[in-house]
Amino acid sequence: MIIVPSNEILQQWVEDYVPKKDLFFIAEGDTEKHLGHLRNVLIMPSTEFFNHTSYTQIELMNSYEYWNIKNASHVIVAQPDWIVGVAEEIRTFLLQCQVKIERGMVLPKTFIADLTVVPEAYIIDDLVVLQRSMWEGMSQSNKKMIIKKVAEWWEDGACEEVPEDLPPHLMPYANTYATTAGANCLAAALYAVCDKESEWLLQEWVHQQAFLNGLEQLGYTVYEQDETLIAGDVVAWVDIDEVIQHASYYVGNNLFFNKQGQTIFNAWKIKKEADLMKDWSSMQMKIYRNFDKKSNKI
Repeated sequence: MIIVPSNEILQQWVEDYVPKKDLFFIAEGDTEKHLGHLRNVLIMPSTEFFNHTSYTQIELMNSYEYWNIKNASHVIVAQPDWIVGVAEEIRTFLLQCQVKIERGMVLPKTFIADLTVVPEAYIIDDLVVLQRSMWEGMSQSNKKMIIKKVAEWWEDGACEEVPEDLPPHLMPYANTYATTAGANCLAAALYAVCDKESEWLLQEWVHQQAFLNGLEQLGYTVYEQDETLIAGDVVAWVDIDEVIQHASYYVGNNLFFNKQGQTIFNAWKIKKEADLMKDWSSMQMKIYRNFDKKSNKI
């Protein structure tokens, strides 16, 4: 089956996808070209930026896709209307830098139905650079179309029917989309082995040690006898450095309750076991099993 986001979800995404604070990433060698002429902005080395608590918020990280950024030496932090008021030469230079450095919110032109609403400087070859002021100038219909395309870009809506015997606390979430950034695969798997009283966990961005601590609290231990799964197992896929790259909850009948990432576009889905095994075949699989199910609360 294929799921699609509701109008309410789309509207929430429209509000949240493009941050209300503009960031411009500059590569080494480009910093001297114009930086001395800029006013009313913060200019900081990338090392300082990526360790700054104000700019490591999950919403900014996901929209700008920090993990894809290449060779950034400096970051400009600006108010949304700032880019509109700078000289055309500087505006063009900064927007071209965003394409060069591969940050997020640089989209194919085909994602936008009406390119006449996009200022020319924001169109770089076959790409469009999104920034807050130009986003606010678009119609709601254009924004929703773009958001739909972006969501499909992140992952398709393909999933399996929700099984009737799915644990009740997972029923409201199976095959639905998130509205907040940060809810990741580890949070989904950990909530799955809890109950409804631990619902807040589902919205967390859970890291590896917290995830493993949570499993231990709930009586889960590594099962190494074979790779046969039983309902209630948690499966983690780890790399050669023992870093968990993905985790999912096995609901039985060759199905998992799964979330593929931490963005607002990653849905909680029912996925086939075969699909997950294929997607993560390059990783080592670890099975966690609860042999004494007396507690399911954290």
